Amino acid sequence: MKTTISKLTLLLLFFVCYSCEINNIEDSSTSCYLSVSDPYKYPVVPGTDEWRKITSINEAFQVCQLPEKTLKSISTQGLIDAIVHSPMFTNHYLLSSSPPVETWHKLYSKLNAIQELISRNGIEELITYYKTIDFDCIKSNNEDNINDFERLMGIEFLFTEQEILNKINHQKKQELVQALLSNYKKKTERWSVIVPIAWVMFDDNYQPMKEYYQNNTKLYEQSILLGYIFFNEQVESIISMANNFIK
Repeated sequence: MKTTISKLTLLLLFFVCYSCEINNIEDSSTSCYLSVSDPYKYPVVPGTDEWRKITSINEAFQVCQLPEKTLKSISTQGLIDAIVHSPMFTNHYLLSSSPPVETWHKLYSKLNAIQELISRNGIEELITYYKTIDFDCIKSNNEDNINDFERLMGIEFLFTEQEILNKINHQKKQELVQALLSNYKKKTERWSVIVPIAWVMFDDNYQPMKEYYQNNTKLYEQSILLGYIFFNEQVESIISMANNFIK
């Protein structure tokens, strides 16, 4: 048995780590993401004096909301780019024992950009945006910088949101699994990618996936449903199913 994640080392997204002294430098990996015509620049970000003055998590979320006028006028690609680059998607937080799926879902529910994306039915554009992220660029530019890998986890776990899954047809789910699988194979220690892969196939009623977890109900409840991967055998089974799913 190989435990690939511990509940005690999960990234939180709900308590600000005020001891983090991150320089407010333009991310060198900006070019790794799709260039949008109307990118949103957050006025308060970690590393600035304004961010250090924040005294509560509610204040942190408040400065990470898009202004109402921007929220309604920004393009869908610009909206997705703003979500991916939200200060709440990177490593300025304490640890939590909350399961990953619960942690991310709570975060998503608090960001107006995500609620706007769902209301626009912009999920196909979300998939397109994800497919255009230059993973090799991120890997080569940021081997020691986890910010971009957290951004990737943030966008990937969006595909465990039922409201989002409901808006993706079978063909798009195949395209999505293919993209998730491709990025996983480029950095297999990114265990987290396995979780949305399983969620997408399970939501598509893919029979091998359904049968696998019908025979392993406890494993499903303690693992994929919460966002954990516990066994190499489990990973191998999901990857095998994913390769067949996209054919």
